[in-house]
Amino acid sequence: MTIAILFAAFFAALAAGVPVVWSMGIASVAALTFGDLSVPAVWYAQQTIRGADSLSLAAIPLFLFAGEIMNRGGLTGRIMRLAGHLFGRFTGGMGLVNVATAFVYGGISGSATADTGAVAKLMVDEMEERGYPRAFSAALTAASGTLGIIVPPSVVFIMYGVLTNTSIAGLFLAGILPGIVIAALFMLTSYIVGRRNGWRGMEVTGGFASFRRDFVAALPALGMPVFVLGSILGGFATATEAAALAVLYAFAVGVGLYREFRLRDLWPAAVETVTATGAIMMIMALATPFAWILTVEQLPTQAAAFITGLDVGTAGRIVLVVLLLLFTGLWLDLGPALIILAPILAPILAEAGIGPFQSGVLMSVALGIGLYTPPVGTNIFVVCNIARVDMWSVSKRLVPFWIASVVVLILLVLFPFLTEWLPRLLRT
Repeated sequence: MTIAILFAAFFAALAAGVPVVWSMGIASVAALTFGDLSVPAVWYAQQTIRGADSLSLAAIPLFLFAGEIMNRGGLTGRIMRLAGHLFGRFTGGMGLVNVATAFVYGGISGSATADTGAVAKLMVDEMEERGYPRAFSAALTAASGTLGIIVPPSVVFIMYGVLTNTSIAGLFLAGILPGIVIAALFMLTSYIVGRRNGWRGMEVTGGFASFRRDFVAALPALGMPVFVLGSILGGFATATEAAALAVLYAFAVGVGLYREFRLRDLWPAAVETVTATGAIMMIMALATPFAWILTVEQLPTQAAAFITGLDVGTAGRIVLVVLLLLFTGLWLDLGPALIILAPILAPILAEAGIGPFQSGVLMSVALGIGLYTPPVGTNIFVVCNIARVDMWSVSKRLVPFWIASVVVLILLVLFPFLTEWLPRLLRT
């Protein structure tokens, strides 16, 4: 009865146009009010506060703030120029530059939305000037922006670590090789599309002297992910402390070295950080009572028993979980979907022999595909707004990247070492 009320209220609120996070809050209150759970009213407030009351979550605003400082301090342009030297001369070269820029920036922002927005502002117009269709540039940026949730430090990995009590440092390491694989496949896809359409590489001028100058200029930006991971793996800092160090590093680079971050930039950077953090914390807070009700009503246990009881074998169960993640990502944003599904699906994947790091990356990648898939795809809305193109035109251009993403999911399932090898090195 309680579960029926919970989901009926949730989907009714969604159908009425209520945002997902508030729909979960409404559904939880409805289930507690009209369901058969005997808990005091103050319990809801306690669970809501508990959802955001974790020291590990303090890393989220700090990483976001560091990313804002680096972006406003001239980081993205320097990365793009260096990527142009490395990949620009190839067929479809600007597409490769787009992916490389998103990969490096993802290692700084930790957010798919921030990654997509920063790269879109820089790359879409530049690619159009070099003969690339605007819709393709926007589609590629929407897809490559999801590297922000895979390449460490990832806000999504922090959330998953808190939800499932998994090592955040281990998750950061687990995301490195999959991030490289995703970037490589997106580059290959861009190359194939560019070759079919006759998009030639850009002319790279200046020779080695120009490359050396741009490499030196981009080196401090490239060093930030290394600095963050090094401080964690070296035992000098926790993930939260490393995030605070990242802010200091960003200030030192943006103010002292690049000298492009000004005092007037501090306020808009803080506003963007607080806005993004508020949305994430609200999701964590209001989704906690929702997830608790699911747990108390034994939905995770029942779902696990149902799937493990199916006569489809271990591989079949993994396929069912991945299909459920892909379907959920189509209509529910990544944050709420992760909070709802992680406690349910993690035990099922563990039963199928999927380790905690492999499980976290697999869920993040599968749900991340929804970020550039209509109708809810957040990244699509971001690039359409910046590039001023319609969703349908962008969606048609996304098909090759959806195929590449499915290939990534298959590789993640078939080759556990992609996610388990580096965390295992950390433990040894």
